[in-house]
Order: sequence, then structure tokens, then C-alpha cells
Amino acid sequence: MKIDWREVERLEDFFSFFTSEYLAKQPCRVKPPALLHWIRKGEKVLIVDIRTPEETSLVGFTYENTLRIPMNRLFERENIEKLASYGDYKIVVACRAGVRSLVATAFLRRVGFENAYSLEGGIIAFTQEVRC
Repeated sequence: MKIDWREVERLEDFFSFFTSEYLAKQPCRVKPPALLHWIRKGEKVLIVDIRTPEETSLVGFTYENTLRIPMNRLFERENIEKLASYGDYKIVVACRAGVRSLVATAFLRRVGFENAYSLEGGIIAFTQEVRC
């Protein structure tokens, strides 16, 4: 096995940012009931669906303020600028089960999107909440 030590150092630097103190002050997850509450209250919410096109073709959001940007394209300059234009919105990142969205949200917060949240449990949990 060949380890890319430069990449390890970059990742170490990135993950060192998320101390327990930071996470305690900066919650970055939102549960489906809270997201529904925000939407029903009329708060400014943008859902960023980071699933692959194949995934979104099966089950998707019909919420009007939804951007579909696959995770592998999220950090392209054009997409970051698009997200930045929603500065006064709560940006909720969603994937199928909530794992990819948590990673993407951590990176978004690292570059300055303090208004970014990961949808806890992803689309799976959200659809169960909506059905209730």
C-alpha cells in the first residue's frame, strides 16, 4: 500500500478544525421535523440535493427552493458562487441517508457557509417524516 502523506496532512488539517468545542457551538445537522417546521413557517430554506442524477431520478424533492448539485461537483467555483447567492437562507444539504451530506456540510462550513446544515438521516428520514 502506498500512502499519500501530503493528502493525509491536508486531511489532518481539515479534520483538526472540528473540535468538540467547535461542534458544540456550531451544530451543523438538522432533523427532518425541524426542516419541515422551517419550511412551514416560511423561513428562507434552500435544499441542496447532492445525490447522483441516477438517485434523484428515482426520488426527488419537489420543494421549489432546491438545487441539484451532485457531491462531486459541489465545490466547482460556479456552484459555490450559486450557493453564496443564498447567503440569507438556511442551506440544507441532503443525500440518501445523511452521510455524504454531513461531509459536504463540514466542508461548506470550513470555507465559510455558517448557514449550512446536513439533513440528518437524509432523504430516507425526510420521506418518513413527511408521510407521518
